[in-house]
Amino acid sequence: MTKLSPLKRGVVIFIILGVLTAIEYYLGISDVPSILLWAIALIKMLLVLQFFMHINRVINPKKGGHE
Repeated sequence: MTKLSPLKRGVVIFIILGVLTAIEYYLGISDVPSILLWAIALIKMLLVLQFFMHINRVINPKKGGHE
C-alpha cells in the first residue's frame, strides 16, 4: 500500500465524507431503521477524529509532532 501525502489523504477523506453524507441523506428521506443512520454517523465521526483532529497523537504523544 502506498503512503499518500497529507494533502491527498485529506482530499480522499473529504470525498469519502461527502459520499457518506449523500448516502445518509438518501437513507434519511426513505423508510429505513435509524440504526443505519447512527452507524454512518459513527463512521463519519471516527474518520474526522482520526484524520482531521489527529486523535491518535493525543492518545499516544510519543509518535511524533506535526507532519
